[in-house]
Amino acid sequence: MPLTERIVTWAGRRPQAPAFTVGERTVTYGELAARAAGVAAGLRAATGSSARSDLTSTSLLALGVGNTPEFAELFAGATAGDGACAVLDPAWPREQVREVLLRLRPDLVAAEAGSAVAAAARECGIPLLVTPAPCAAGDGEDAPEGGEAGGGPAGPERGEIGAGPADPERGDVGGGSADPEGADVGDTPAGTPYAAWLARHRIGADPARDLRAGDPGSAFLVGFTSGTSGPPKAFHRSRRSWRESLSRAAEVFGTGPGDRVLAPGPLSHGLGLYALAEALHEGAEFTTLPRFDAADAHAVIAARGITRLVVVPTMLRALSRDGEDTPGEDTLGEDGARCAEAGPTARRAEAGPAARDGARPAHTGVTAVVSSGAKLDPATFLRARRVFPGAHVYEYYGASELSFITVRHTPPHAEPDERPGVVGLPFPGVELRIGPQDGTAPGIPTGPGTPGTVWVRGPLTSGGYLWGDDGRAFRTEGPWATVGDLGWLDEQGELHIAGRSGGMVITGGYNVYPAEVEAVLRGVDGVEETQVLGVPDDYLGSVLVAVVSGPAAGSLTHDDVVRECGRALPRYKIPRRVYMVGKWPMTRSGKISRVTLEEWIHHGDGRLVRLPAPPEPTGRPLAPFP
Repeated sequence: MPLTERIVTWAGRRPQAPAFTVGERTVTYGELAARAAGVAAGLRAATGSSARSDLTSTSLLALGVGNTPEFAELFAGATAGDGACAVLDPAWPREQVREVLLRLRPDLVAAEAGSAVAAAARECGIPLLVTPAPCAAGDGEDAPEGGEAGGGPAGPERGEIGAGPADPERGDVGGGSADPEGADVGDTPAGTPYAAWLARHRIGADPARDLRAGDPGSAFLVGFTSGTSGPPKAFHRSRRSWRESLSRAAEVFGTGPGDRVLAPGPLSHGLGLYALAEALHEGAEFTTLPRFDAADAHAVIAARGITRLVVVPTMLRALSRDGEDTPGEDTLGEDGARCAEAGPTARRAEAGPAARDGARPAHTGVTAVVSSGAKLDPATFLRARRVFPGAHVYEYYGASELSFITVRHTPPHAEPDERPGVVGLPFPGVELRIGPQDGTAPGIPTGPGTPGTVWVRGPLTSGGYLWGDDGRAFRTEGPWATVGDLGWLDEQGELHIAGRSGGMVITGGYNVYPAEVEAVLRGVDGVEETQVLGVPDDYLGSVLVAVVSGPAAGSLTHDDVVRECGRALPRYKIPRRVYMVGKWPMTRSGKISRVTLEEWIHHGDGRLVRLPAPPEPTGRPLAPFP
C-alpha cells in the first residue's frame, strides 16, 4: 500500500500513537495525517505551470529542512497524489543550492529561516515557506554558531522573518503572523511563515481525500548523489519502485507497529529518509536527533525504549566506544564537521550510571541494528554486540540509483563474517549478474569467483538522472542496471565487492582497488578504521597512501603495516606511505570524507601523522614493482 495511504490507515486505527519524535516534540499519527493533508492541499493551490523537464508530477516541493517534525509532514504531503518532493541537503552552500533550484524549478521551497536554502530560493524568485530551525523549540545548546548554513550571521539584512505568535496547535516558531487569513506564499519577499501557511490550508483538508495514492509510474522523489564535478546529480524514483522497496524490506527487516526506531542521521540522506518512510509505512514510532551525538543517542535509546537502530558504521562505532567521551569524537554538526563541546559529556548523566562511569550501557531492548553506507568491520561489530547484545544485525549494500542490492543477517550471539568485501545475498526480488570489467553489457553470467562489473535487475531501481548523466555512473542495458561497482559472486551466491571502477588506482601499471587493501588493513592488530587513496607520483603515476586509526595505531610502524599486508597482498598493493589520524574528517551523513583526506595529504596537514618508515632513496625514483 502507498505510504500516504498507510499513514491515513494508522491515523484511523491508532490516532494517538506516536509517529515522529525529535527532541521533546512528538507528532501522533492523527496529527501527522491532518497536517500532511494540509500540506498536500496547499501544494495543489500553489502549483504553477513549471517547465520541469523529465519529471511527471502535478507539483514539486524542494524540501531543504533539517531533522524537525516539519520534515515528516512536508514529505508526506508533497508526495501525496501525483506530487513529488526533491530532498535537498540543508548543509549545501548557497551557490550549489541556487544551481540545483534553477534546474529543478519547484513550485515551492521549504527551508529554515536564515539558511542557505532559503537565501538561494529568494535569489531564484521561487516561493518560500519558512520553517523553524531544528533547535528553535529547545534551549539552544545545539544551535550552530553561525545563523546561516552558508556562513555568516542571520538577521534582518538576510530577510529573516522575526519571531511572532506561535502555532497554537503545536507551538511552531515560524515567525510572523499565524493568522490563517494572512499572507499566502510569495506575498512577502522574505517568504511565508510555514505555520501560517499550514493553518490556512488545513481548513477543509481531508486526509482520506488529500493523501490519496498516485499513479504508480509517476515520479515522486528526486534525490541527489555526488558527481565528479559540478552540482549533485539528480535522480528520480517512481512510486512503484518505492512501494516495492517497502514491501520487500518488510520481508527482511520485520519492522512492525510495536517498534520504536531511532535513525540519528540526517533525514536528507538516503538512509535516514528511507528509515523514516519504512517506520511510518509499518506504523512504528520514528525518532531522530537534531544532529548525531553518541551521548544523546544513548539517552534516547534508554528513555524511549528504542527497539531498532538505523545507522552508518561510523555512528555505530561512536555508539559502541568505551571510556570517557573525548570532546569532538562523538558529535556530528550540521555541516558534517566534528563538534567539540561540553554538551555530550554533560548529557551522559541521562544515559545511566554505566555511561557516567565511562562504560557504555548495554541496551538489551534493542532487537535490530540496521547498518549501511559501508561494510562493518569485525572490531566494530563485536563492540556493538556488547552494547546491543540481543540485536539482530542487518547490513545491506545498495546505491541511491539502485536501492537495495544485497543484505546480510547476523542473529544474536553469531560470530561476524570476517571475509573481506562480502556484502551478502541478493535482496528479495533482486537478481545479480557479473559482467566484463570494462563495464559492457552483462551477457552470459560469469562463473563463481570471476570478478567483473556488478549488474542488477529488479523492480527497485530508479528512473535515471534528471541531469548529470555522464554515461559512467548509472547505466542501463535492457533490464539490467549498474553504477560501476566491481565484484564477484561466490559458490553460495553471495556478492563480494572489490570497489568501484572510478575508484581504481593505477600504480606502476597495476590496477588496485582500495577496498581490497582496506579490508586487509582492518585486520592489522591495532587498526580500527582505514582509508586507502591514490596520490600522484611522477614515476609510478600514482602511489597508494593509507590513513589508519585505532586504539594501538600510534604504536605501529610502516614496516609493521608492510609486513602484515605482505601476508595477503602482492607488493604493488601495499601502501607506500601510512598516516595515523586521531579524528576522521566526516561528511554530514556520517561517512569519512575522502576529499578532505586528499587535501590533508596534499598540504601536509598536521592532523595526519606519518608512521615511522625507512628514509626514501634520493636521487632516483621509487623502485618499480617486480
